[in-house]
Amino acid sequence: MKSSRLTKGTVALLLATVAASVLYLVRMTPSVWDSRGIAALSDGTLGDGGQVVSAARVTVSGFASLINKVEFVVGPVRGESPGQDSRIAYSMCDSDERTVDARAEAMVAARIPFGCSPLRISFRSVSAASDDSAAALNAQIRRLSVTSFMTPWPSLSRVITFTAAIGLMVFLSLFLVRGGYIRSYLPGYGVLIGVVGFALLTGLDAKKFAPLWLCVVAVLSGCALARCADSSVTDGWGSRAWIWYAVALGGSLRFYGIYFGLPSNFHPDEVPKVNAIMRLVEQNTWDPQYFLHPSLLLYLTYFMNCVIRTLGVDGTFRESAFLAGRLVSALAGTASIFVLYDVARRLYSRQTAVASAFILAVVPLHVTCSRYLKEDALLTLCALTCALAVIVAVKSNRPWMLLIAGFLAGCTAGTKYSGILMSGVIVAAPWIVSRSWTPDRRWLPWAVAGVVIAPLGFLCTTPFSLINSTRFLHDFAAESRHMRSGHTQSIDAWSQLWMYHFSRSIIPGMTSITALLSVAGLGLLARRRKVEDLIVVGLFLLFYLPAEFVKAKPAPQPERYIVPCLPFLAVALGELWRIFATKVRVRGGGAVALALLVALPCMRTVALASEITRDTRDLMADWMRANVPAGSKVLMDWQPYCPRFHHEEFSVEYIPRATIIPKLDLKYLRNSHADYLILSNLYYDRYFKQPESNPLLRQRIREVFERVPVKLQYAPTFGTYGFHNPVVTLFSLKREDFESLDRELALKRERKISETSNDFLARRKW
Repeated sequence: MKSSRLTKGTVALLLATVAASVLYLVRMTPSVWDSRGIAALSDGTLGDGGQVVSAARVTVSGFASLINKVEFVVGPVRGESPGQDSRIAYSMCDSDERTVDARAEAMVAARIPFGCSPLRISFRSVSAASDDSAAALNAQIRRLSVTSFMTPWPSLSRVITFTAAIGLMVFLSLFLVRGGYIRSYLPGYGVLIGVVGFALLTGLDAKKFAPLWLCVVAVLSGCALARCADSSVTDGWGSRAWIWYAVALGGSLRFYGIYFGLPSNFHPDEVPKVNAIMRLVEQNTWDPQYFLHPSLLLYLTYFMNCVIRTLGVDGTFRESAFLAGRLVSALAGTASIFVLYDVARRLYSRQTAVASAFILAVVPLHVTCSRYLKEDALLTLCALTCALAVIVAVKSNRPWMLLIAGFLAGCTAGTKYSGILMSGVIVAAPWIVSRSWTPDRRWLPWAVAGVVIAPLGFLCTTPFSLINSTRFLHDFAAESRHMRSGHTQSIDAWSQLWMYHFSRSIIPGMTSITALLSVAGLGLLARRRKVEDLIVVGLFLLFYLPAEFVKAKPAPQPERYIVPCLPFLAVALGELWRIFATKVRVRGGGAVALALLVALPCMRTVALASEITRDTRDLMADWMRANVPAGSKVLMDWQPYCPRFHHEEFSVEYIPRATIIPKLDLKYLRNSHADYLILSNLYYDRYFKQPESNPLLRQRIREVFERVPVKLQYAPTFGTYGFHNPVVTLFSLKREDFESLDRELALKRERKISETSNDFLARRKW
């Protein structure tokens, strides 16, 4: 009887999952696009506003064939001469072509052929326009939609995929509770209600569901593991020497390549810091007159610069200041490994602590940010030190240590203003001690005193915030506006389902498997709900949620905002590994698993490090000195992102940032009287990788790579990361090179060649 009820309950839950998946897809998959949206669907061959310059292909995924039909509106030709023939030929999934008169606005409707999924619509201009006037004479695809009876229907493969995805969440949720027949299925139906409610209340594209799904599945997997995990802790594994191996490994990775790009200063954010330090030297003052960030990093860099110059480092004070600031970050990043070990050891065990230390030692994001004259590595160290002070206070029953923690919280804010969030950990101490919803009253006064003393720590590290309050308030307000309004563009947390940094920062910054297992570890801790577990989860959220909430996610390295989250992800993964190691019956199985967890991010870190001593910008500069005539006029997109020429070998003109995109117009480049153009993907990749980017801007960049002659391209073997090794492309702006490429493009349109020299020299992944 019980087995029959369980079978019926399972079938009912499965049918409900299928229904929820269909409803989600019908509600969340866009089916109507304007000219801007159509350009985003194309493979880069649609011009501004959906213009079919010569030929184009639009791909629409996720819709069933036969049952749906497609409709599109062809707009009138812009600037057409009277009486000139202008038609558009179209075909779906390489079927027979049909033509439509494009001299006036016309709507075309056609059934989607069977098996045509994804839907591929090819357009071809058959007007008698010359190549030079094509952009002015060809028609626009102004609107495109997929329709059917009642609503466009998703394809069967998409329904199966989403049913499997949602079904996995439902299955994992069943491990959240114990109980009878009714109670056992409640979490599953709760997931389905959440999916349906999400579809009904929002209008976001279903594609944005993937990062959220990955995160939820990882968390639920950790929660499921917590059901069968042994919470007992043994501390007999491993020697204390392992932490020094981890520190040595982490330090060697962080200090390697510390000179990258010098003296060219390829990291644009380092320059304002050094400018502030030079004001301290030149004006013989401790007032940096710079408060977009607090002053602790500036003072430490100044001190480190004095030390290394005493030890014999050559160059001017300004030149060595870049290296000094990077050394501060590298030391802070290395010290964070040891402090994290102590945090994890006091919260859990030495096994967890060693695993956490090794993981933090090798994750690419923390290693990369520990090489820059930036606040992120120092902020992470200060936050860990403050957290350690609170943990020691609680574990040793010394409430007076909250005063030390409060001072350290102020020092953390003196590194970066967001560091003041660490005051929340001090506020939570009375509840941590009581291990209940009721705070320990004996600790309350000390917690309040710790928070009150935090501003003292801030003033000790940024004293001129009070002395030069006018400048401080001006810069602080500017930084606050920047956080609210965004950088190149405003990126709202809800538009990305709070998954921007999970998908774009944590996963590439830790490597996929390590990142997902770390989030699973957070799920395990959240489900287990021990006070120590909630401390780790809370500290992660303390820095993750504000990074998602602010609208500023500045390319090309927005991931630096979640660097303080990495230690707590490492602890979560370390505890997950410890539980796995205690369950493994094979001798040495736990050690092998840890070695794999460390090896995956370490291989990525080592691969990136292998290329930083010879940056692609340096390689391009060397080639140009040897092959480009001296004195040639060269246009560049932005100074820090491009090669440097310190001896004025060429006449370099940096295009002002506000006019880079307008000046990438083909007519302007043809008539610019310049010889060469250099573009770096540190600039233009933001229009392809940042969400909600304008497709017309992307199209402008595509046209440059298609129709401006490429001379040479340097691309890193292991990819661009942080501010290292951009893809640098050298274009020729000489008339004869334009004419040669025009002939190649004509041959390609006639299908006499498969690719142009640009296609060969600049392999692009848009």
